[in-house]
Amino acid sequence: MKTKNIFDFLDNEKIADKIIDFNHKNITTVRFLIPSIYCSSCIFILENLPNINKNILNSTVDFSSKQVWITFNNVKLKLSDIAKFLDNIGYKPSVNFESLENRRNNFNLFGRELIGKLAIYFFCFGNIMLLAIPEYFGAKQEDVWFVKNRSFFHYLMLILSFPVGIFSFSDHIRHAFLGLKKNVINMNVPISVGILVLFLWSCYEVFFDLGPGYFDSLSSFSLFLLMSRIFQIHTHNKILSFNKNYKSFYPALITKVYSNGKEEKILLSSLKKEDMILIKNEEIIPSDSVLIKGNAILDNSFITGESYLINKKIGERIYAGSKQRGEAIVIKVIKNVDHSYLSLLWNKSKSNMGFHKKLFDLNSISTKFSQYFTPTVLIISLITGIYWSFNNDVSKVFQTIFSVLIITCPCALVLSTPLIFGNIIRFFSKKGFYVKDIFTMERISSVKTLIFDKTGTITDLNKEKIFFVGNMKNEEKKIIASLLKHSSHPLSQKILSELSIKNFYFIENFKEILGKGVEGFIKKNIPVKIGSKKYLGITENKNEINQTTVFISINNQLIGYFLFRNYYREGIEKMFRDLKEYKILILSGDQNDLEKKYLKSILPRDSKVYFNQSPEDKLNHVKKLQKKGEKIMMFGDGINDCAALNQSEVGVAISENPTTFFPNCDAFMQSNCLNQIFLFLKISKISTKLVFFNFMISLFYNIIGIFFAITGNLKPLIAAILMPLSSFSVIFFSLISTWIISRKLTF
Repeated sequence: MKTKNIFDFLDNEKIADKIIDFNHKNITTVRFLIPSIYCSSCIFILENLPNINKNILNSTVDFSSKQVWITFNNVKLKLSDIAKFLDNIGYKPSVNFESLENRRNNFNLFGRELIGKLAIYFFCFGNIMLLAIPEYFGAKQEDVWFVKNRSFFHYLMLILSFPVGIFSFSDHIRHAFLGLKKNVINMNVPISVGILVLFLWSCYEVFFDLGPGYFDSLSSFSLFLLMSRIFQIHTHNKILSFNKNYKSFYPALITKVYSNGKEEKILLSSLKKEDMILIKNEEIIPSDSVLIKGNAILDNSFITGESYLINKKIGERIYAGSKQRGEAIVIKVIKNVDHSYLSLLWNKSKSNMGFHKKLFDLNSISTKFSQYFTPTVLIISLITGIYWSFNNDVSKVFQTIFSVLIITCPCALVLSTPLIFGNIIRFFSKKGFYVKDIFTMERISSVKTLIFDKTGTITDLNKEKIFFVGNMKNEEKKIIASLLKHSSHPLSQKILSELSIKNFYFIENFKEILGKGVEGFIKKNIPVKIGSKKYLGITENKNEINQTTVFISINNQLIGYFLFRNYYREGIEKMFRDLKEYKILILSGDQNDLEKKYLKSILPRDSKVYFNQSPEDKLNHVKKLQKKGEKIMMFGDGINDCAALNQSEVGVAISENPTTFFPNCDAFMQSNCLNQIFLFLKISKISTKLVFFNFMISLFYNIIGIFFAITGNLKPLIAAILMPLSSFSVIFFSLISTWIISRKLTF
């Protein structure tokens, strides 16, 4: 009963509040530290929890911090039930005072466990090797005393190998078994089989006094495998912690509101408890907060996957990750910003991404390779054992089987993809191009079609000139600014900055239709609409304007329109010339024929330009191309283009200085780096070739090793020593090749 109730304390409200990131009605998102997360198999199992338990809606793993976020139905499951469930499948959560109060440093617990195992393995390996030295130098034939007491040394080696064998086997068999339950033959299967076979055969030799067994090989293999795992985890942490560092600045800027009404843009990292911040339409709440002013209409789809809207009253709690869908609100921060949680929202696109992206990731280079690698290794080892058994050499049977399993250890293959793509991601980030993960890198290298939005993407909003056509009074300026203040659209913000209004009216019933315009009521009964001609219902075609326009209607009366003179980004003509190998499309909401003619003049032949495109039109256009088998990379401002960006194989948000957070995007690019797209794409293709080359290095090593192993010319001890060299060769090539790329292909 004691074990059964070990996690019941989590149902205490005060304790639960420390590990719950989101809770509304029947949906809860909780975060647990899982010290036993070791490898990609662990991530695969933990991220497939919804397939095991139907009341778990989503699960996401952060490998670097050994944490898992689980969204579940709190009517069917309690918090303690989730913890028990994790414990039952072999991933016991660590929940104690330290983990509740200082969760960022919890992975140190995991580090201590590994270091402890390393110390035990090294102690056992060293002593077993000392005891095995007489056997190596032929003492069993020449030394009478040794021959008489050899059984004592053999049993002592057996005893020393027990902790190594038990720890090593239990680590791998659990993950192998869990993988088999999901119909996946992972890399832990041949390792588990090899350890078990070698240990049992060695015990058989000792018990029947047939020989010393292979305890030296077992201990050396386990030690080197653990060292490789520690190095692999260290490498992953370096890559993933880097990703976390730059992601943690989304949104980069927050509007802080002071008690005197003054507003100031501050870095997210500067946000503290008790600060009051302004959240506009379509912006993400960066931290757990309380609503102070305004009407909060929240979209929690980034947290729960559910698309329904939630209304909050003044004084009610709002969770980080919620998205405001209405007028600007003022909230008070009640928890320090947890950067890893915002990073989680970006990574959480696994549950929200289109089927085409999931299918691509399932067919990634490493996934395809591992599908065939492990079964092939098992078949080769089995055939090798059968061959030597027919040759009546029982000792060779186990030696060759284990040598095959050791020499084909997949450590190098596991490291190959994250090292190459991870280093390229690091390099890209220094140049202003932030890629979400290695799967995105792989998709970038396969795209053939590029789609660009126009306004705010290939045009420079900072250089645009704004003219007002009509008669606008100071009172009307204040009314227009009061409405635009609630919108985060680039054109709205540009006009707002141009008007330079300090005091604003209160807005009611604010509504924004992406790609069309905004509207609301001022002074309770005065309707205001700002947007396109079609949105305002203007049908006159006299003096048709061939430039970007934003029309203004106050109290159902058209007072004029803002006229934008577009300036394209520096180097845009050369960029399109460099991209002539790609199919290029421009999808814009503009209706400007002059702009259309100019774009066609600078685009490569066969490129297409589509104007007057709504967000739905852009989304449908992407889907239509995908049905033809085209892989698409789309560039947009991340607001009107959100749906199309998410649908594309790679969606890239372009911004001058991001003040909003776009979890639907796969990458973010600083606007001044847009003209370097060709180099980014070129390097992505080269990096994919490097991954294949890395695989060839590992395959060459494995083929040579397997040849010596199946012919009986490779002892398990030598195989165990050579195995880490494969990993080091892959690591060395990865670091050198990516370093050369970063030096040769300069920006």
